[in-house]
Amino acid sequence: MKSKIVLFGEYLLRLTPPHNQTLVQAEKLDMHWAGSEANIAVSLSIFGENAEYISSMPDNSLTRTGISQLHKYGVKTDILLKDNSRVGLYFFESGQGARPGRVSYDREHSALSQTRPGDLDWHRIFEGASWFHWSGITPALNENTAAVCLEALQIAKERGITISADFNHRATLWNYGKQPSEVMPDLLQYCDVILADADTSALYFGIEFDENNIVKSTCQQLQDKLPDVGYIAMTMRNQISASSNGYTGYLWKNGELITSRDYQIDNIADRIGAGDAFMSGIIYGLHNNHSMKDTIEFATACGVMKHFITGDFNLATKNEIDTLIRQKGSGRIIR
Repeated sequence: MKSKIVLFGEYLLRLTPPHNQTLVQAEKLDMHWAGSEANIAVSLSIFGENAEYISSMPDNSLTRTGISQLHKYGVKTDILLKDNSRVGLYFFESGQGARPGRVSYDREHSALSQTRPGDLDWHRIFEGASWFHWSGITPALNENTAAVCLEALQIAKERGITISADFNHRATLWNYGKQPSEVMPDLLQYCDVILADADTSALYFGIEFDENNIVKSTCQQLQDKLPDVGYIAMTMRNQISASSNGYTGYLWKNGELITSRDYQIDNIADRIGAGDAFMSGIIYGLHNNHSMKDTIEFATACGVMKHFITGDFNLATKNEIDTLIRQKGSGRIIR
């Protein structure tokens, strides 16, 4: 059996008005299961990896419904059941044309937010694991979840496990008296692979990137701040409207920056989860020792494909991603 890729984060229920309606208009809501790390776990499992998702949830039928969705796609789960807690929610109004999309969170008193250091047996969880992934969303919830992340990172590092993280800044979640710059740098120092962006890099580390060379200048300064990081991944999006974006991926290692082909994405169905789809491609490529060029082309194509799949999960197979790469995003019918 392949070594495990362990992913840790909050599993959420997403509620979305249908047909690009606003919440005020909607008389019903479409339901999708979501969460950055869960999204990546689903993609990795579909690609044939041994993905195991770790979270905390209440012991109720809603949790069992959500977990069944992960099992449907082959994701293994290790869920801590918490009493007197709830499933976190978020509401998403999809954008259309000049009207941007909008996310509203309802995560207070969720099971993960009540998780404390010592609640999860990380030594047991990491048995047979070669990779651990987390994101900046979890330490944004409160000091305890930040401490749980630190606990997991220290044990993963002791065991020689490759660690990746998505910066994933969510400004509305940081409400417990700590600034991201006080928490995230100490956690990110444990990482081998990071998915960053220029604005969040400036927020976490005080980086002043060059507007004329955003990607390279950001990666170079991040490398200086995090010398043990081996790979830095980024995407750049040229947002023409909510329905039309340009999209390019980048992968940096030791001063070498590899760029994917540029994609033009029109008639977007759902861009939520595109960054997670991209990250799944980075993890898949590096975990399987693919070249930097092959890794960034695959990851970028994963991100592109997600824009045309409704819901947070990218359900595209490896063959479908490879076809998109060969067709250069033309979308020709396969017969």
